[in-house]
Amino acid sequence: MIIDTHAHLTWNSFNHDREAVIQRAKDAGITTIINIGADLKSSEAALQLAQDEQQDGVSFYSTIGLHPNEVSRLISVESIHDYTTKLEQVYQSEPSLIVAVGECGLDYYFEGNEDFTPPTLSVEQLKSRQMILFKDQIALAKKLNLPLVVHNRDAWEDIIIPELNGVVGVFHSFRGSEEQARQVLDLGFYLGITCVVTYHKNDSLRQIIKQAPLDRLLSETDCPFLPPQAHRGERNEPFYVTEVIKTIAEVKGLSFIEVAKTTSTNAQKLFRLR
Repeated sequence: MIIDTHAHLTWNSFNHDREAVIQRAKDAGITTIINIGADLKSSEAALQLAQDEQQDGVSFYSTIGLHPNEVSRLISVESIHDYTTKLEQVYQSEPSLIVAVGECGLDYYFEGNEDFTPPTLSVEQLKSRQMILFKDQIALAKKLNLPLVVHNRDAWEDIIIPELNGVVGVFHSFRGSEEQARQVLDLGFYLGITCVVTYHKNDSLRQIIKQAPLDRLLSETDCPFLPPQAHRGERNEPFYVTEVIKTIAEVKGLSFIEVAKTTSTNAQKLFRLR
């Protein structure tokens, strides 16, 4: 059993060969793929994919969420609250296939990110709106009794907030320090490990994984983004979650099978997978 807990197979880059990508994942032993919502459209598409693509040997689930960068497209604070209501409506349409809220969180990578940094809003306004949206989605997760998929980029100083108490989840694509890893684990959240763990210069992340409890790690790809070292510059896909598991196993001195089994059990527990 192998689970990719964070994929974006609804992205346009998979439109021409999505079925072949799914088949490669199946052939590699991937048994479950969770597709992540990053806005209303992708949340709806992830659910549709879960409804359409249940196959022998592969199960599909989805999440509902709004990525923090998307606040730049919302014209007011009121529209942020309205958006959360729309996400809940998606959930109510097929709750059995939706396993989390997110990805949501904070993203302070503004420089060089003009698509999500409109000149009409200051950085402080963007940060404020991201926090409103983050808190809204935390509240939604609590209301629906769902775990949270947290996105964090350059925002460690603000991301650990009191509202996270009382909810469980995963810090997706964890790339923080040892102290930040302890904060996440102390909060009761999991560390989501992507293919960046395979990058040659990422010794710090491998050291964190070496020390972290295996039963608090999740394997994910974030495809089509962040391919493994041997495929830098290419499109990522669920098949490569095996590279994540292989690297974790090497770092911790365990077998591939043990890591695959434990990370999959972790995912089943967190997301309450059938």
